[in-house]
Amino acid sequence: MLLGDVAAIALSILGFLLSLQGLWLLCRAMFPRRVARTAVASRRWVACFFLGLPVSAVAIVVAIFVGKTFGAAGQIAAWVLGGLFMFYAGAGTSGFVTMVGERLASPADAGRAWRATVRGGVALELTCLLPIVGWLGVLPASIILGAGAMTLSLFGGGTELPAAPVRAEASAVERTPALPALEPAEAMS
Repeated sequence: MLLGDVAAIALSILGFLLSLQGLWLLCRAMFPRRVARTAVASRRWVACFFLGLPVSAVAIVVAIFVGKTFGAAGQIAAWVLGGLFMFYAGAGTSGFVTMVGERLASPADAGRAWRATVRGGVALELTCLLPIVGWLGVLPASIILGAGAMTLSLFGGGTELPAAPVRAEASAVERTPALPALEPAEAMS
């Protein structure tokens, strides 16, 4: 295997993980209330996973059936169905990574709620980089969990939306007292 092959594989994986992060942030920006509901539903992650199993299986079976039955047009339709499923599951996974990111809260997040999605997404993506366990276990499980969280949120599983975040304390800039203005001659003495 040449260095170019290794670089191509590594950059492909990196690009795929960056596109997942982009999908999760896009879902959070486009559907904030739905992602908040999926974040609430994701607290019951075992139920979301087991609900996502049949949803994912149906989506895969339908895509395979359409792709094999209807020729070239069916293959295009199967890719479209697969993309729609990934977007559906991605919206649910966006809620899951947001829930994970909120549990890893940072004081630098004041006024930047999207950072929880980034932090949780990075944690999940780094876990997906684990050989074998991450590739064949965590990544598919997170997609299945996302499909289940989205389905659960659609049918009332995540109806209690979290309240708006309350600021616990003022920022460092707001706590710093204002200094009196000095004239140039006073500043030099």
